[in-house]
Amino acid sequence: MRLARCVQQWILLNTLILLPWVSCNKLDTIPDSGEDLPRLGARRSVSFREDVHHEEDGEGLVRPLYRQRVPPISSTTSVNRDFYFPGPTTRRRVTTVPTGSNPDFYFDYLRDESRQPGRSSGAGRDRPRAAAGGTEFSYNEKDKNGPTNWYRIAPQCGGRYQSPIMLNTSSAMYVRNKRPLQLVGQTNLPQAIRLQNDGHSAKFTYVWNEGDRPYIRGGPLKTKYFFEQFHFHWGSNDTLGSEHVLDYHRFPMELHLVFYNGLYSSFEDARNEVDGLVVVGMFYEIYDRFNEQLNTWTRFLQEVITPESTFTIQFIDTFPLYEVIGDVEWPYFSYEGSLTTPPCLETVTWIVSAKPLLITAKEIREFRRIRTRSGGLMMNNFRPVQKLYNRRVFRY
Repeated sequence: MRLARCVQQWILLNTLILLPWVSCNKLDTIPDSGEDLPRLGARRSVSFREDVHHEEDGEGLVRPLYRQRVPPISSTTSVNRDFYFPGPTTRRRVTTVPTGSNPDFYFDYLRDESRQPGRSSGAGRDRPRAAAGGTEFSYNEKDKNGPTNWYRIAPQCGGRYQSPIMLNTSSAMYVRNKRPLQLVGQTNLPQAIRLQNDGHSAKFTYVWNEGDRPYIRGGPLKTKYFFEQFHFHWGSNDTLGSEHVLDYHRFPMELHLVFYNGLYSSFEDARNEVDGLVVVGMFYEIYDRFNEQLNTWTRFLQEVITPESTFTIQFIDTFPLYEVIGDVEWPYFSYEGSLTTPPCLETVTWIVSAKPLLITAKEIREFRRIRTRSGGLMMNNFRPVQKLYNRRVFRY
């Protein structure tokens, strides 16, 4: 009886093995009808690359097609940065939209992207692209090249790592163990300073002797970043003008100091690299106790009222960075973002001071006298705040 059962099982097993083989062989005997069969498209290959940097607790996330990773999101609002510093590999592209909303509609914080057909998400790109054709952009929302349509001029402006953003003290991740932020060489004097009205801002570019160029290090930075230039964004009155918004408050002006990674030979080489740039943002508030000069360098602004004009500040009148920003001993926020004008390259580590600088009403009026290429007064040259998506903002 047992032998008969074993024989039956052996026959059943062979049947199950042979049937698929016979069926497949019959497919080869189908005559060619001469008709073209539909061809399957090539399968899209997806590569999974693990980041070379891992956290010590081994919980780093890896995502397909992304070059970077961020550490797992914690339910707390503090993080120990002894083991994590945002650097070349801390940026990733995300596709989820935060569930929160900004009650202050003025800042246009959560604009509906469905109104912008063809807008690029910025996902899956290893390196950003420059703006195409050098098309002129505008800060006026009514213009066809206004901030809402910048993504048409430069696709990166529609990405998910855009700046500026809303900075919220209560929701930022507080960093307990941190390295001091240092600006080395801020008292060095340049050979000359080139002041330019570029049609969108007043820009100060320093000319340095070899070895005198200041650099920033420490804090969230992994390497040295050398100083390139600084410029300003301001409003038509004292209630607006800054690009970043701190706890739902806009300041009348914001200073941007631009630095490039010392691993690259120049700003032009670094700007397209994922770890290429650092921008230090500092707010200004009006000092109304007296109306004398607090910032003596503002006297040069009268030389560049005309658009595209330049003025060279000779060595005898030059001033160090220390005269502009003072000591670097203020609390600040840091996050991964972009340039705030086209081409909006998403290669910037932002450091935004929470302590504003002071400027008098008379000094800020000097900025509001500058004119644009169209001949109008240069005011409200700030970009609306952008969506945060799943980025993390750190508070030092």
